[in-house]
Amino acid sequence: MIARLRFASVMVQVVLHILLALFIVGLLFPFWSMARRRWLVRWWSGHVLWIMGLRVKVVGPLADRTVFEQALRPGGIGTMFVMNHISWLDIYLVHSLRAARFVAKAEISRWPLLGFLTDRTGALFIERGKRHAVREVNHRIAQMLRAGDMIGVFPEGTTSDGARLLPFHANLIQPAIDVGVPILIAGLRYRERDGRPTTATSYTGDTSLLESIVRMARHGPLLAELHLIEAIDGRIATRHEVARKARALIAASLRFDDEADEALEDLSTVVVVPDDARAAASFSPGAALAGTAPGTPPDPRDELL
Repeated sequence: MIARLRFASVMVQVVLHILLALFIVGLLFPFWSMARRRWLVRWWSGHVLWIMGLRVKVVGPLADRTVFEQALRPGGIGTMFVMNHISWLDIYLVHSLRAARFVAKAEISRWPLLGFLTDRTGALFIERGKRHAVREVNHRIAQMLRAGDMIGVFPEGTTSDGARLLPFHANLIQPAIDVGVPILIAGLRYRERDGRPTTATSYTGDTSLLESIVRMARHGPLLAELHLIEAIDGRIATRHEVARKARALIAASLRFDDEADEALEDLSTVVVVPDDARAAASFSPGAALAGTAPGTPPDPRDELL
């Protein structure tokens, strides 16, 4: 009986929260400042996680807020956020910590209601499998990085089951190299509250968004671990070096030892993390961390998303 009541409560709250967002984004966003929009995105995303019973724990060398901010070079320049991809929740998890623009597959823009919200909150949509689409979105990414935005990319190009990493594609990392911005490497995994692995958040295959929401609503509370690992200096690396190192770092941090490279590329990082900042830190959502570019020749190692 209690499980049924919780399921009904979650589903009702999801519907009401989406309707609230449609009202705010559709009617109020045009009159709000960018700072106020970003605050709303963080609040709304954090509340999504709360409704779904997801607690966020931020760990890793950059988990300390001061160290994290030091990784972002001053002067208004943007940042690229590179992370593995498991669920539709991934974007909202990052948004709850710091508002960002994510590169998403074009199909999302056609989702009822949520497609509109994703579009209006700054997502960049890309048609997978089309090289000209990669060039176009990379041009937009470069412009936004120069304007100071944080851009999130999932180099796997799709979701995994969370038990392993898929191959990383380097295409969408190129704008960070061209502009010369910090590239933050992060790993993500979902757990049961007692620390056991879970597949409740899995969003692979033919699973629909509604099916995923229903499964999580029935499942109960979960834990998301966000590993903030390292900031790579985009001024001195190639996109392939970044992709290889990012995958190796994430595999090592998430303890996918069989997938971690035996030797990481010797790339300079933006910050040297002090020992006292390496302790894990836990934040509540909303309270923490308040392709090829045009003219770049195709590389045979690149694959289309």
